[in-house]
Amino acid sequence: MKQKDLYKIRPTGNLKFNYYFDCISSAILFFIKRTDKPIKDPKKILFIRNDHIGDMVYSTQVFREVKKNFPDAEIVVLATPSNKEIIEKDKNVDKMIISDRFWKEGLKGFLNYFKILNEIKKEYFDVGVDLRRSKLNIFFYLFVPRIKRRMGYYNVNGGRAFLTHAFVCEKKMVNVFEIAEMTSKFFGIDIENPLPEIYNDEEDEKDYQELIKKHNMKKYVVFAPGATEESKKWPEEKFNELIKQFHKKYPNHKIFLSGAKGDIKLIGQLSEDRNYCVPLINFNLRKMALVFKNADIVVANDGCGSDISWVAGGKLITLVGPVDLEIHNPPKNTTVLHHELSCYPCDWSKPCKKPCGKWCMDLITVKEVMKAIDAFIGKK
Repeated sequence: MKQKDLYKIRPTGNLKFNYYFDCISSAILFFIKRTDKPIKDPKKILFIRNDHIGDMVYSTQVFREVKKNFPDAEIVVLATPSNKEIIEKDKNVDKMIISDRFWKEGLKGFLNYFKILNEIKKEYFDVGVDLRRSKLNIFFYLFVPRIKRRMGYYNVNGGRAFLTHAFVCEKKMVNVFEIAEMTSKFFGIDIENPLPEIYNDEEDEKDYQELIKKHNMKKYVVFAPGATEESKKWPEEKFNELIKQFHKKYPNHKIFLSGAKGDIKLIGQLSEDRNYCVPLINFNLRKMALVFKNADIVVANDGCGSDISWVAGGKLITLVGPVDLEIHNPPKNTTVLHHELSCYPCDWSKPCKKPCGKWCMDLITVKEVMKAIDAFIGKK
């Protein structure tokens, strides 16, 4: 396969720009020796995972499998303020460094970056791994701090020039398995279990039990009506109708309405004058995993709610529209409701312009969601 065609396999951003950026930057940095051989003697590893909550969830198997194969290696994860909760109790993570994608925060972000840069330099990492597959991550967090051995997939978003161990993502696959395969390539190890997991301790369990007791949740389900982007949200009026129909059919169940700060207004409207609905806003992510795990059903738009739910072992119905299911398809415990249009998949980070005259999320009906709920709960 031609080098340029490699960038078409699993592109993020402008694939032509990524390709030519790599060509030019690699020519400038011609003196850097690069290989695609695995590193089999790591001592102190920095993993970069400074993005969404679900992406951190989908990386937890990396820390487990690497620690299993290299028990003496120190594992440090660069996490964000929003996703760090997922791994705070992870026994395979020795330390965290907290930094968001500072280039989105203007001058203040760049000033904070220099503090993080000094912190990374003081750690003397011998290996750095970009799990996000981002040329900006590779440059700012691996290349600039002069980490000796720098690993990543370069044909997803570019960044080959800044890597010492430059690997190719060879095919598009569900991201959970892609990250597991990436880890196998990078370190030359067999992955015994490619599935991620979220670690809880006794304190988490105690807080969960107190929450259930406080709201008298003998039987409950979770509805998560929010999403990071409007294009991924099932319409509010349909969630409202779902709540009505569910309560009528299952009056002994209470409903947790789960979401983040940005969902306060939406959840407030859906729970108004409904004493059987309990808003759960910005609840601790690890403890939320216990809420999902023990629910009779979880209904969520594609996003961190669905990611945490199936990983925790919850019974999930995920409402999917524009996202690519070849990449974002939960591999277990899940019923996926999805209607495909000719414009699928699309750039869901932008508002849907309905090029086919319809919006894919609006095609999912309350009737089919109730049918999926019945299949899980068992009442016909």
